[in-house]
Amino acid sequence: MKIIFVQLPVQEPNWEDAAANVTLAAGYLTAYAESRGLLNRSEWSILDAATSTYGSDAAIVDRIQRQEPDIIAFSLYAWNLERSLFIAERLRSMLPRTRLIAGGPEVVEDMPIAHHSPFHSLVAGEGEIPFAQILQDIRLHRPLDRIYRADTLVDLATLPNPYLAGTLPIVKDEPVHIETVRGCPFHCAYCYYGKNFPTVRRYPEEQALELIQRACKAGSSEINIMDPSFQFHPDLDKRLADFAQANTARLPVHTEMRLEGVTAATAELMKKAGVQSIEAGLQSINPKALEAINRKFDMEKFVHGLEQLQNQDILIKTGLILGLPFDGYEQIVETFDFLGMHGLGQDAELYPLSFLPGTEARARADEWGMARMELPPYWVTSNDWISSNDMIDVIAAFEESFEREWASPPAPHFTANSGGLTGFVDARKVENIDWMRLNPEKLANSMTLLADADDPESLSRLVRAARDLRRDNPFTLYQIVLTSNTRIPSERLIEKIRDAFVFEDHYYELSHYFSPDLQESYQTRMFFATKNFALAYRAMEEAQDLETMVIISGKAGYNADRLSELLPFVIFDRETIPFDRLYELLSIYTEYPHMLIEAPEQLFRT
Repeated sequence: MKIIFVQLPVQEPNWEDAAANVTLAAGYLTAYAESRGLLNRSEWSILDAATSTYGSDAAIVDRIQRQEPDIIAFSLYAWNLERSLFIAERLRSMLPRTRLIAGGPEVVEDMPIAHHSPFHSLVAGEGEIPFAQILQDIRLHRPLDRIYRADTLVDLATLPNPYLAGTLPIVKDEPVHIETVRGCPFHCAYCYYGKNFPTVRRYPEEQALELIQRACKAGSSEINIMDPSFQFHPDLDKRLADFAQANTARLPVHTEMRLEGVTAATAELMKKAGVQSIEAGLQSINPKALEAINRKFDMEKFVHGLEQLQNQDILIKTGLILGLPFDGYEQIVETFDFLGMHGLGQDAELYPLSFLPGTEARARADEWGMARMELPPYWVTSNDWISSNDMIDVIAAFEESFEREWASPPAPHFTANSGGLTGFVDARKVENIDWMRLNPEKLANSMTLLADADDPESLSRLVRAARDLRRDNPFTLYQIVLTSNTRIPSERLIEKIRDAFVFEDHYYELSHYFSPDLQESYQTRMFFATKNFALAYRAMEEAQDLETMVIISGKAGYNADRLSELLPFVIFDRETIPFDRLYELLSIYTEYPHMLIEAPEQLFRT
């Protein structure tokens, strides 16, 4: 038997979140199956990180089908659902003897996937016992059920930890993720976790302590405690003291908790245990909104708890939800004011309400008058208390109040090799366009295309190639950079190229739905790059459907005051630019480092 596990990451143009794609599900499933004698270590693998992180749709399909597995197991989350379905469809047609199975929080029985999908079998709910049943059915040559669901939840005392069992590696300079409980004492309307695990079960305490000790010896970068409510423990003080003793390397610990019960003594113990930051899901300070989503909030106790943590220099990341029932523009701004008063704004996170499958919020969406996305991320787009335009205004107010970007705009990259795949193509050469069209399996899932805005022939060839590229790799992110030193690309040209590549239902596109940006497209992002500073500054005023980039060469000068006033994207070569000018650039863009783009200077020589 040969099994390949696939868990696709959140797609980002520069792969910033790649490290967050930890295949815990595959680790637990295989550790449990091995402990039951149903699987050998030689019989399974996880899709390699380079292909999973950087690979285009065709690259992933090619990599998997070459291995001719007996089973392909997908972990489905909101961010990878649609892409996983496409890839699974391709694999099913190419590998007719292979069984495709899937599990994860997207597998809910009242969702379309339960009735029509490319998968032979689905696992709903906790996966270890159903996965073991699938393996037994296959080995005994029994027909597979359409949906597997455990009648009982697994005893966590018998469930091996994947790091300790060796099904997941502990890697130097990478985080370790520790699950010490399953279940949550709270039942927030927007969350499926409490419904999926209706009771709170605990792993043996010594398991987490041993894992912390191993992480310290291995040189891990940090420890992420996955508990939804870290403070919910019969003896929290002893737990923290044990963590402090095990954490000999003083690795930074991150977790999630409510602040109302934090005392000075608890905060001090957290500091000694290595807790560096915590996530506190405030969501709103509006009592009616909180009541509707089954949450309670004691402002006085919350403030007391955060002050104890702040006294210990523990970072508090506060989560807010935009679009809750009974939460209009004024109520949301009141929550912002509360954050500002207590020094929480700079590290706050603002998320639109998501109607996740199986949640109470999804069931009550019509009752609350919620207009919403049918596809992931399932966000509310307006409701009876706030309009779509007001939601955009709220996000703009969030950015202005706390001097931060809600979502950083995509930026191009000029590195040809990304994890062994091609992520940059000089489309000014028609032979490169043809190569790209004929080799979809060699491409990355985020592509920067450099095009000559003054060359109609190569531009026409690029537009024609888009049809093949979208057919083979529909989920690719594109950053298209048009270059000219004489004129700004016309609106008609920009629209023609963008329309050829755009995928409006892409998760990345939908997850920027509320971004207050004059260029509305994110999955296909258009840029204009020029060495002509006067032309660039004019483009910033006249062509707001483009991101403008100035190309700074090693010899040419520029007006630093003008640059710092307008803040265009900057393309530069670190190897050729004088140190004093490099220092000046870094100083100007201290708060916007993502707008400094490195590229070889010879790439833009005429």
